[in-house]
Amino acid sequence: MSPHAPIPIVEVSLDNLLHNLGRLRSRLPKDADIMAVVKDNAYGCGSRIVALTLEREGNVRFFAVARPAEAFFLRESGVKSPILVLGAAASGDLRRGRQSDIIFTLNDLSDINRWQSAGVPVRFHCNIDTRMHRMGIMPAEIAAAVDALRRAPSLCLEGAFTHLANADEPGTHTVAEQLKFFFEGVATFRQAGLEVAAVHFANSAGLIRFGLPAGCTLARPGIALYGCRADPSREFPLDLRPVASVKSRVAKIKTVPPHTPVSYGGAYTTGRETRIATIALGYGHGYPRSLGNRGAILIHGKRFPVVGRVTMDYCMVDAGAESAIEVGDEVVAIGCQGVECITADEIALMQSTIAYEILCNLSQSLDRVYLRENRIVAEEKGRIF
Repeated sequence: MSPHAPIPIVEVSLDNLLHNLGRLRSRLPKDADIMAVVKDNAYGCGSRIVALTLEREGNVRFFAVARPAEAFFLRESGVKSPILVLGAAASGDLRRGRQSDIIFTLNDLSDINRWQSAGVPVRFHCNIDTRMHRMGIMPAEIAAAVDALRRAPSLCLEGAFTHLANADEPGTHTVAEQLKFFFEGVATFRQAGLEVAAVHFANSAGLIRFGLPAGCTLARPGIALYGCRADPSREFPLDLRPVASVKSRVAKIKTVPPHTPVSYGGAYTTGRETRIATIALGYGHGYPRSLGNRGAILIHGKRFPVVGRVTMDYCMVDAGAESAIEVGDEVVAIGCQGVECITADEIALMQSTIAYEILCNLSQSLDRVYLRENRIVAEEKGRIF
C-alpha cells in the first residue's frame, strides 16, 4: 500500500491478472484466442491499465466493452487492438467509431436500418440470442437479417456470438442446446455468403467448464481474468488468483466499557471492555453496508469482526482489549495480509450475490494502485466529484 495514497485504495495485482490470462489460455485450442472483457472499468479494476497490460504483456488482441464511451476511452488510452462494443450505439458513436476502428454489435433487426441512415460504414458482430432473452436477435430472425444486410453494403458482418446462460452449472445440458441454435445461425449467415470470421460464446464459466469446441475462434472471459468464480458457491477446476484488493487504515481507536452501543441504532453492544477501531472504509467506497455484524477485516494478519452498522465513510471493528492495533495500521477488507485472505467471492457469498457485484461497486472515487512483483508500477487517481 502506497504511503502517499489517500485511504482507502484499490490495489490491483498485474502479476495475478497475467497469471489468470495464462491459465485461461491453457484451456484453448491452438487456433483460438482470447477476447478480454474489460467492461465497466474492467470489473472495477481500472480498464486503462488492465487493457494495456493485457495487450502489451499478455498479447491479447481483442477486447470487449459494454458502451461506446468505454471503447473510445481505451482507444484514447493507447489500446490498439480491435474493440467490440456489446451494447447499443447512437449515430454519433457510429461515425466516431468508424474513425477509431471500433466494432459494434447487432442486437436488434431495427439496428440495420438505423445504421444505414448514419451514412458511414459499420463493422459489427451479430449477437444471436439462444437462451438469455436479454439482447440480440432470435434465431428465427436471422433470415430477415440476411435479407436486410444484402441491401446494406455499407454494413460489414465480421463475427457472431451468443451468451451462455447456465455455464456455471456443472453438467448442464443447456450449453449444448444453446450451441446448436448458435451454430445453425452462423451457418445461415455463411450460406448466404456473409463472412463470419470471429465466432465466440465462451464466457468465464463456459471456457472453464466446457473448453472451446471446434468452430469457435475466440473465448470471451470476464470475471475469471480478475480471479473470481462465476458462481462463488461452486468450485471451478482452474487455478485463479484474485486481482483486486481493498486496503485502508485505522483512523481512530478508543477503549470502551461493557454494554457500549456501537454505530447507528446500537445494533452492536460490547460484552466486555474492549477497543473499538474505526476504519476509513464504508459503503460510500463500495464496502457493503450489510456486512455490519457479519463481515471481517484483516489487521496484523488476523481477522477482526466488523461490528455495528457500516456507515458511509467508516466501519468499526472490535479489536479486543489486548490488541496492539494502532492508528495508521494497514487494514485489508478484500485481499490477503500474511496468510489470511478475504476474497471477493467470500464477501459475495455472505451477500447472496456474485463477485461481479462486489468488484463493480468499488467506488470510482478510490485511487487504484497497480503492482508488479510487489512494486507500484502505475497509479490512477479516483474521481472525487
